[in-house]
Amino acid sequence: MSESDSMKAISRHPNPECRANRARAHLVARACAVLMVGLAVANAAPAHGAAPEPSAADPLMSGVPAAPSGPTAPRPPLPGQISSRFGIDEARPEDSVPSAKERDRNPLEYGYYIQDLLERAEGAQKNKDFNAVVLYYRAVAKAVPESAKGWSKLCEAYERVRDRERAIGACRYAIDRPGVEVHDYVRYVRLIIAQTEPLTSKERQEIGAVLEHLDKQDGAELIANHLRCEVAVKVQEVGIMEACTKVLVSKAPDDPKTIVFRWTLAMMKGQTAEASRLLTYARATGVPTESVERMQAITPGSSGRSRTLALGIGAAVAIAAGAIAVLALSMRRRRALATSRAAT
Repeated sequence: MSESDSMKAISRHPNPECRANRARAHLVARACAVLMVGLAVANAAPAHGAAPEPSAADPLMSGVPAAPSGPTAPRPPLPGQISSRFGIDEARPEDSVPSAKERDRNPLEYGYYIQDLLERAEGAQKNKDFNAVVLYYRAVAKAVPESAKGWSKLCEAYERVRDRERAIGACRYAIDRPGVEVHDYVRYVRLIIAQTEPLTSKERQEIGAVLEHLDKQDGAELIANHLRCEVAVKVQEVGIMEACTKVLVSKAPDDPKTIVFRWTLAMMKGQTAEASRLLTYARATGVPTESVERMQAITPGSSGRSRTLALGIGAAVAIAAGAIAVLALSMRRRRALATSRAAT
């Protein structure tokens, strides 16, 4: 059961006193889980030796005025905080992160403080105050810098406010830390290939390292090859597209993404009859109408205007990128709708 489902179950309990007790127990359990991460961080050495000096590219060095120099007095907790010792500066949450000495002296309160930050980030998310979400997750990442989770949430928050460069920086921190999950690698790669400029050799090396890592993970074969095909669309390389579609056809032949990638490969190779056949297949297997219309627009012989490949490979991969984006959005909406129905 997810955390939101747990809280909904608690809220439906018929006894008010039991509801209150269970809610408190739920919050304390979550805080203690975060606390264990905090304690591990307190006792662990940095992953790569001494922490580097922050630079302008650091995801925690953006868009916030410099903090005043000199020691600052502890802030009193805000109303509703679980922590009774560490208050939050709502204007600059990261400035209220306790020092390592304070953290080690009060580990339980430190866990409660991290819980407070998470609760406020979630509240800001519900209120669609996405700039505040960024600020709270900056504080979480600063409070637990050696855990992937805070950086992952910060990456997501930066992406939401369309700060792509800092989102990439935060995701890069996440995938290099304990607790990283597959979706962190996926978001990182997609942020990189979202740029309009060609990929640099360094970016291609970083993407290659991620794909190589995913290839070695149990159960990640489909995800790795979906990403590999998306990269092939970006760099317009037939060889990469052939390799990833071969895997997808063997593992998920009727998946809408597989069909779109196969159509893209056919267009890249100038195989117009195969592209037209796959377009028909796409209509019959649930590829969203908008994606099909994008594909049809440049598939030779698929419309009354009898278009040709004169538009070139660039047009085909651009259409494919748009179709994949539409498909991903459609799938997210379906999952959200299914989750909403399951909760009612």
